[in-house]
Amino acid sequence: MDPQKYASICEYVDFDETTSATLATIHPHAAPHFERIVDDFYEAIDRHPEARDVITSREQTERLKKTLVSWLDRLLRGPHDAAYVEARSRIGRVHVRINLPQQFMFTAMNRIRTQLLGVVHDTLPNREQCVTAAHAVNAALDIELAIMLDTYREDLLAKQRATERLATIGQLAASIGHELRNPLGIIESSLFLMQKQVEKAAIDDEVFEKHRARISNQIKHCGKTITDLLELARDRPPRRRPLEVASVVDSALDTAAISPEITVKIVISDGLTLTGDGDQIRQVLINLLSNAGAALDGSGGIAIEAEREKDGTVMRVRDDGPGIPKADHERVFEALYTTKAKGTGLGLALCRRIITAHGGEIGLEPANHGACFRVWLPD
Repeated sequence: MDPQKYASICEYVDFDETTSATLATIHPHAAPHFERIVDDFYEAIDRHPEARDVITSREQTERLKKTLVSWLDRLLRGPHDAAYVEARSRIGRVHVRINLPQQFMFTAMNRIRTQLLGVVHDTLPNREQCVTAAHAVNAALDIELAIMLDTYREDLLAKQRATERLATIGQLAASIGHELRNPLGIIESSLFLMQKQVEKAAIDDEVFEKHRARISNQIKHCGKTITDLLELARDRPPRRRPLEVASVVDSALDTAAISPEITVKIVISDGLTLTGDGDQIRQVLINLLSNAGAALDGSGGIAIEAEREKDGTVMRVRDDGPGIPKADHERVFEALYTTKAKGTGLGLALCRRIITAHGGEIGLEPANHGACFRVWLPD
């Protein structure tokens, strides 16, 4: 949520520095009740199957309880500044990612509202203080709802833009994808026959071999672009099965376009497995490794790491290249958007499509140098 919109909402619900200070005075009275409020919140979730399905394990519930206690603490303690808004927005984006229905967000907020107002009325000494404190609680929770809803709006707009782009790509792929493959196939066959004729005539011509290799590489590049177009336009659900992460990584390395001058370091937990579509996960790694190789421009290092994390498997692909500006961290996953002079803007969009279909996450992590792509796949 941008600062101007946040200021406008605060003005609309009469939330200012005085209101924020009032919340801080409520904190000592409410803090002893935080755990009880959180337990009541999750007992209500446990009684509702659709809400309960969002939570995957008991361990996750315990972690979320601690998170909600911290959320309540920050709600009352403040400060309610730009950092506060950004932290709340991140929580909203998590709700979007796990597909939490908006009605549960509203009912959950109302349950917390009821509990906090109960604490206010039970602990404050006079009516005037109760009225002031109740207004502060209501205003703060109304702002929380507005921030959460704004994250859903952001997601809806992003999906709308992605849908429009994919519709364009689909039309493009359907009209020219197969048309281009036919002439490329003819070129490749003709090149092969020419090479055989040169070999038959026992001609050793370095210039011919140099240009033959160039043509062959460009045919492969064009073929990959066509494949990415068709895969991005196609909405094929993943065929899930148990996979050995090390085998998938090795297979991807065999195919990815990485210069032999680039060093590759692999750190994978022993016996690590995940559940997913082997071909699709391999394609994600190929795209990430090829991008890393292109960023290094022939020299440097790439690291591939994989481990168990947060009820799933995390894979990271790091490189020593120039990195990606923070402003582009989300946009690089949009179809047809690219930061490379000769890029198509398809590879990372395809990666996100695949990982999202698996119920996972893909994004860029902060790095001191280079770029670090993080992929998380749930169990």
